[in-house]
Amino acid sequence: MVRLQSRTSQSASKKLSIFTIVKYVLVSGLSFYFGSIITVKSFGSEDSILNTHQISEIKRNYEALLQVERKRNEELNARVQEHSKYDSSPQQAMNINSHNSQENRDNYDNHEEGRLPDAEIGQSLFDSSLQYMAVGISKIDREDFLGNFDYGSPSDGISPVLLMHHNQRSLPMSNEKKRQLSSSIVPMSAMDATENCDFLYVVTVPNKKDRMCTAIVQNYENFHMQKWMRRSEHGGPLIRTEPLRYVNRGMNSKGMRTFRVPDQSTIMKHWETLGTYFKNFHDVLVELKPIAEKVAVKNTIIVMTCNMGQSELLMNFVCNAKAKGLDVSNVLVFPTDQETKDLAEGLGLATFYDEKNFGDMPEAEAKHYGDKAFVAMMFAKVVCVQMINFLGYDLLFQDVDLVWYTNPLEYFHDPDNKFHGFDMYFQDDGAHSVRYSPYSANSGFYYIRSNAETKYFLVSLLYAGDMIITSKSHQQALIQVLAEHASQFGTRVKILSRDMNEFPGGWHYNSKAKKDFMKSIAKGDIVPYIFHMSWTSNKNNKLKYFKQMGEWYTEDKCIQNDRDSILGFHSGDQGTLLSNCCLPEANIVCFYRDKPSKIPCKDSDPIDAGRPSFW
Repeated sequence: MVRLQSRTSQSASKKLSIFTIVKYVLVSGLSFYFGSIITVKSFGSEDSILNTHQISEIKRNYEALLQVERKRNEELNARVQEHSKYDSSPQQAMNINSHNSQENRDNYDNHEEGRLPDAEIGQSLFDSSLQYMAVGISKIDREDFLGNFDYGSPSDGISPVLLMHHNQRSLPMSNEKKRQLSSSIVPMSAMDATENCDFLYVVTVPNKKDRMCTAIVQNYENFHMQKWMRRSEHGGPLIRTEPLRYVNRGMNSKGMRTFRVPDQSTIMKHWETLGTYFKNFHDVLVELKPIAEKVAVKNTIIVMTCNMGQSELLMNFVCNAKAKGLDVSNVLVFPTDQETKDLAEGLGLATFYDEKNFGDMPEAEAKHYGDKAFVAMMFAKVVCVQMINFLGYDLLFQDVDLVWYTNPLEYFHDPDNKFHGFDMYFQDDGAHSVRYSPYSANSGFYYIRSNAETKYFLVSLLYAGDMIITSKSHQQALIQVLAEHASQFGTRVKILSRDMNEFPGGWHYNSKAKKDFMKSIAKGDIVPYIFHMSWTSNKNNKLKYFKQMGEWYTEDKCIQNDRDSILGFHSGDQGTLLSNCCLPEANIVCFYRDKPSKIPCKDSDPIDAGRPSFW
């Protein structure tokens, strides 16, 4: 649930109070003004002195005017006091639990601001028992609503928005609309529907064909959803003959539980890792600070982390950017082994090797999603951004399986960007599943501004490392923490929708629905900022896909070789690998006919049996 609060609208009582204050100031000003005139006139030059009759006449007129204004102020104050009785909730204002609650309710109804006479109201959608919970429903165009109230999540539906007015005072000002709302669901604009909403709660429901119901209960405020499912009391899948039973939000119809709590051994293991981190934190930060100062541009650092097993992807990122004339001077790499540090510096990149925390990290690449090496690198992803953010820098984090078409900082630094006011931006992963709800944030490409909210978010994510280990996913844990911080602290999160052209990734590459989009990229008709080869099970396929797309600019002889092996001698100079490993033109190779490619690969076998050619 998302809560939005009006910062401009005022209740009637507040408007009256402000009006009263203005009137008081005007009257006081008149008093001072006329008093000053009389005084000046009385003690001025001989030609300016008023006679006694004139002065008396001015005083009488002034006193009469002042008396009228005082009476008006008294009437306004009385109205303010009357309205202020109903500023609290109906239950509080009317003491409905007392012995005369019904009488109090009737009194409240009679004073309800803007309430139409009963004779003018048709058959109501809601009976009288719901008068303090629901009095009307507006229907708002989806794009209109989301355009005015952007809560950051990707748009994943097609239906209009239903807005429930919980009492008469929240209805639109128009009497005509009030009449319509009393008996039907009324289409209107987002601004008209919410013009009297001092608070707006947003509840999202999935775009599914499940037999789903949503209960709205008037109760103590709750910013989490509760979920029931028909299943056996012993657990298991959906059984429609069973009663509804309480389940966790990640439970699916097959009875599979998405979210699991870390066991004790995992918690203790994480505590041990945190102990090492906290013990060395101050010393590490002292070492990192001067390096960060040299790399930062406009107080922003591009952060990457890599081990030797993924080094050719890091190399290709640099070679790809070099071929396109893109500046990578404010990239700071956090290598997890000495060999990767040497390679990164040989490519001209700044590095910080935190041997105290990364000394035991595996050097080999992850063989598959979620394995031991994969999880270890997830912790490295948490640590490097937390330190940079803690030093006060904005940061762009990106995985190494990514290429640029344009420097993405241009997007995030643009003050005219319509999404400029958010604290954090994430690429849309594309997998809008329960596991990654409500954001589907991809943890391999995101931009974070440094402020109090984001600092605490990244510290909290650091504490949640046991969830990363248990779920085998940095992304899942990040989204769980992200959702809570957005709700609890108002941290503003924006997902760069998969329907945007600017930030595509592996979901687009593997989606049948995005075939035309991928063809437009291959032809150059669409030029995004980046392409992130996510949604790919292993490194070998990432390399093949980049080659098919015409985005591979690295010599084969440099793949999985350390710096000295490539150069044939030891060289500590930065940038010495660029001329040996970077190609001036892309190395385009066909592998699979059914995957997006720069050129037709019709003669190649499909990676998925029976699939036709992409072209």
